[in-house]
Amino acid sequence: MPVKNISAIVAIEPGGTPQPGSEQYQKLLEAGIPITIYFGDYIDNGPEDIMSTEFWKAVRDGAVQFAENYNAEGGDCTVVYLPDEGITGNSHFMFQELNNDVIADHIAAWLESKGLN
Repeated sequence: MPVKNISAIVAIEPGGTPQPGSEQYQKLLEAGIPITIYFGDYIDNGPEDIMSTEFWKAVRDGAVQFAENYNAEGGDCTVVYLPDEGITGNSHFMFQELNNDVIADHIAAWLESKGLN
């Protein structure tokens, strides 16, 4: 996985994150790439009888663990849970929601905070 010309990673409810210690993880860490990972609502309160509820809980928990490890090793990773930011009502497809402009502004502010505007 080359990391040339990558200034940052903005992941919108990704299906997973690199395993700490993996080749992908090490390349990101060595390149000093800042990462932000966004999650919308309905992860903790999704119906227990559908597989995707547990899947997204595991993905979110994995992202939090990834960020903790990445930051502990000198990286820069932020996990954003939109309701904690006061942005609510978003499904997995937050880029298609009516408030996608609010989310885009939040991402733009993060990029600006990293000097990547």
